[in-house]
Amino acid sequence: MTTPIIDFLHSYEKNISLRLHMPGHKGKFWIHPLAECHLMDITEVKGADSLYEAEGIIAESERNAAENFSVKHTFYSAGGSTLGIQTMLSAVVGENGKIIAARNAHRAFVNTCALIDADVIWVTGENADVISSSVTSCDIEKALSKEKDVSAVYITSPDYYGRIVDIKGISEVCKKYNVPLIVDNAHGSHLAFLDENQHPITLGADICCDSAHKTLPVLTGGAYIHTNSDEYASLIKEKQSLYGSSSPSYLILASLDYCNFTLSESGRSLMQMQSENMEKFKSRLSPVWSFIGDDVLHLTVEAYKAGLSGNDLAERLRENGIECEYADEYYVTFLFSLMSDEEDYNALAEAMEKIIQPKILIRKDETPFVLPEKAMSIRKATFSESEKISVDDAEGRICAHNITHCPPCIPIVVAGEVIDKNSVNILKRYSISEINVVK
Repeated sequence: MTTPIIDFLHSYEKNISLRLHMPGHKGKFWIHPLAECHLMDITEVKGADSLYEAEGIIAESERNAAENFSVKHTFYSAGGSTLGIQTMLSAVVGENGKIIAARNAHRAFVNTCALIDADVIWVTGENADVISSSVTSCDIEKALSKEKDVSAVYITSPDYYGRIVDIKGISEVCKKYNVPLIVDNAHGSHLAFLDENQHPITLGADICCDSAHKTLPVLTGGAYIHTNSDEYASLIKEKQSLYGSSSPSYLILASLDYCNFTLSESGRSLMQMQSENMEKFKSRLSPVWSFIGDDVLHLTVEAYKAGLSGNDLAERLRENGIECEYADEYYVTFLFSLMSDEEDYNALAEAMEKIIQPKILIRKDETPFVLPEKAMSIRKATFSESEKISVDDAEGRICAHNITHCPPCIPIVVAGEVIDKNSVNILKRYSISEINVVK
């Protein structure tokens, strides 16, 4: 597969000796550790194309990506899935739309709803918590049967723990009601390369975004927007330009470009290797440790069942040179990728086998997550005059700013909702001591 962006950058580096254009480092080696980056870090010079008006090397590279993912249209983002979410909602929902959404949505979704003044009807699955919301097709059908004039259904899958919902079943329900399905597939770009393609577009989603940098060999900020719809495709670049930088990073675009080559050459074989390594890892550790999640590259350990908090387990592993993706009171999540090898799995296994478990019972708080009462729109609350107060004093006040624990950047309380006792308890669980409320 061709790498048009990489090829252009190499050619430019060889043929242009005096750069009288942005960026300010001019390709010179002022910062030696970043010397190679400086050489390939350019702006929209002649021949380099333009991300939001792509018709040259970027457009060619995007077509290569679409071929890899077996979709009709793929577009690059140098602003992560945040830009993807902003773009999708603006293209599909538009201003003043109504969205049925699973509650475990990223704050980028909620913030975009504030910008376009969208009304959100939240759906929670059985045994939902802040991070994971196992919404089913039945949950979505129930919501669609009650609500009129719905602009879109919005689902996050895989979630931060690696749980995957039934996108195929949900897409069939959405088609029944003639409502487009938007999927935040930030954590699932690799799903297209399983033996059986499990990518949301393949399963029937109308549009989705992938954070390529999460599980593929791509620089941070590199992401995709995929669709099989010509109608949505015609709007993507226009909507991207509303939110994205007018100076997108060519280093990020180049990494997306080279990823095409990697995926075309060995994407499926690398994915098969990860599946085998993960299966062996779980088999090796399962007599002692337990796991949740469905995704091959997410490993979420139920630390509390072994008598450790997730934070404690993460700290013990950190002492052994291993840094996790996420830890909280109960769980630790490790994120593997196509670039992980057998040694990575073995190193984690060996470190976990050395940990002496205290054999004490840690009871997980099973208090069900209950949706707070909505007092005003997300937009009105977001742009209202606000004040920061102690969480201890927040009960009964209206949230003005989406309060998240980062990662995973999923709001515990959404702007416009009344902070209730349950919300206060959850905020404290995540060590959040202050909150912005509407004055």
